[in-house]
Amino acid sequence: MSLAHLENARSMHLENESLEMLLSREFSRKGVDFSHKKRLAQSHRVRGMLDRMRTNARKLKAYYEDLDGSRKEEIERSGGTGEKPFETFYRAMKEEKMRLQSRNNESGGGAAAIQTTTNANDDTDAMREQLEEQQRIAANKERLRKKLTAKSNGKEEIEEDDARLDPNAEKLPDGVDFSGEEHQGRYLDLVRFHHAFVADVARTFGVSYTEEVKKNASKKRKMEQRQKSGKKPSDGEDEEKEEEEGDDEDEETRRKPLEYVAFLHELPNLFDAEKTANLERSKKFSKAYVSFCEELCEYLVDFLERASPLQFARDVLVKEEIDGEFEKLFERGALKGWEDKGVVASTTGTVKLDLAAIKGIAKGKNASSSKALKSSMNDEEIKDALNKAGLKTGGTPDERCERLFQVIKLVSAAKGGKDDDATIPSKYIRKGVVVGGGADKKDEKAEDRSKTQKERAKHIARLEYRLKLLFAGALRKTLDNTKSQAEKKLTMSRQEIEREHEEDDDFAFSEGDEDEDEMNKEIYNPLKLPMGWDGKPIPYWLYKLHGLNVEFKCEICGNYSYWGRRAYEQHFTQWRHQHGMRCLNIPFSKAFNEVTTIEEARRLHRSLEEKKVGKWDRKQDQECEDADGNVYNAKTFAELRSQGLI
Repeated sequence: MSLAHLENARSMHLENESLEMLLSREFSRKGVDFSHKKRLAQSHRVRGMLDRMRTNARKLKAYYEDLDGSRKEEIERSGGTGEKPFETFYRAMKEEKMRLQSRNNESGGGAAAIQTTTNANDDTDAMREQLEEQQRIAANKERLRKKLTAKSNGKEEIEEDDARLDPNAEKLPDGVDFSGEEHQGRYLDLVRFHHAFVADVARTFGVSYTEEVKKNASKKRKMEQRQKSGKKPSDGEDEEKEEEEGDDEDEETRRKPLEYVAFLHELPNLFDAEKTANLERSKKFSKAYVSFCEELCEYLVDFLERASPLQFARDVLVKEEIDGEFEKLFERGALKGWEDKGVVASTTGTVKLDLAAIKGIAKGKNASSSKALKSSMNDEEIKDALNKAGLKTGGTPDERCERLFQVIKLVSAAKGGKDDDATIPSKYIRKGVVVGGGADKKDEKAEDRSKTQKERAKHIARLEYRLKLLFAGALRKTLDNTKSQAEKKLTMSRQEIEREHEEDDDFAFSEGDEDEDEMNKEIYNPLKLPMGWDGKPIPYWLYKLHGLNVEFKCEICGNYSYWGRRAYEQHFTQWRHQHGMRCLNIPFSKAFNEVTTIEEARRLHRSLEEKKVGKWDRKQDQECEDADGNVYNAKTFAELRSQGLI
């Protein structure tokens, strides 16, 4: 008898209560609002607790529903229904003792004693390491408390659980990383989607769409400049001048590639049917567009999971809220741009092969050849007869006449049975025309094709609806910040961008502060030795061993100095030396290794050109052997053999 299920339920209830207390303590913690990274780390900690509580709640729900009846059976046994409760208890205790005794017998007495001693030693080492870690953390907290108190001139009281004293307050969970463009979740990194859009999607939609996007971006830029300068819309001659300047700018804009800032401005409009009404919907079924939407949607959902974990983007925002609303709109036909659910009704129906017109021509025109048929019918009549019958109408007039004559011969040779259509070769029948009883199968295939197309259309419409609502809702502020950051970076130098990163609040009170004095200390390096992987000069014996004190200069590289034999040998295949060789109009080959002066390289190049080294010359390079084993080149061998000497 076991109470495992009941005990598990009790432990899950207890864990949920503990997590609620931790959540309350986490939200009341001070010092979190001083840093964006601390707030983000706190959100991920809270999300982890909530996920754990949700998991426990699902397990408890399944336990209380008791679909397999295990809970009821366990309660009956624990309550002693049908037998005495003490007998049930002692029987369970006896089973547990027997299980433990059998496990000890299997492990062996001596080995168990040794294992116990080893475990005790391991526990002692672990406790010592844990104590040292606690002492180090306490010392760091005290140092940070003094620093914060001094910074506030003693006005602010720093509490024990202040987030600024916790070295792990900015630590993100494993697997949560941000790229440099994302700035710890502040901005979106859409650079690779910009490249994919320019390379694939824009080509799919055509040049006119790309030019319209560029033109819209240019108009927005001019309106913003006019608003910043405070100018009002002009009229008369000034307006004509502005139109001429605008035409010149539009022409210049068409020649330039689509910029990243313009892409950010137009990206949300791509998924809005009202703003892209001029786009052909058939092009949205292309593989490039579908792949672009899928990857972009997956990135945005993943970004929300990392940057705003408390929104539950994947489980709640997308699956329940957005997709739930989409299903209602799509099935009702109220989704803009997809009112027909992606399937256009066919107005032509199924076209069947009809040879009645051909039979009439065969009876009325008793032609013995295609020339005789052409003399009795003009080209328009021939073409019209082929079209009515469901035959191909392409090619030259002579080819059409020959095609009609061959079909007339086949129809005349048939006996007028039901299988006349089967005698017509498929090369004469127009594509999409059904022969004989294949109409029913054709209708079934069309229905299956329509169903497949509807599923594809629904998938594309769902992706567009998700992206539209994400850009207009949860990511609207983030996208606006991304646009501002991209425009700002266009006006900044590299030094200014690096300085902005250094002034970021995420650098304040980071883990590196604990070694601040040591890091700021100037390194003593009188011999100017190169730095190693630890940021300190390498040993002098290692410096001499690798020959890093020997300087090699290369004139082809612009008198650049290489220290050490290894760096010197490697530089011949690197970009600097290759660029210098191209400037000298000398193709690089292994023959130019160890050549570092311009004059020597040119002299060697002329010598190789004269000797044509590296080119195969049959007369000079082909070897021939005579009966005595003497080896000659092909030219000498041919001359000696012509003279009868060999």
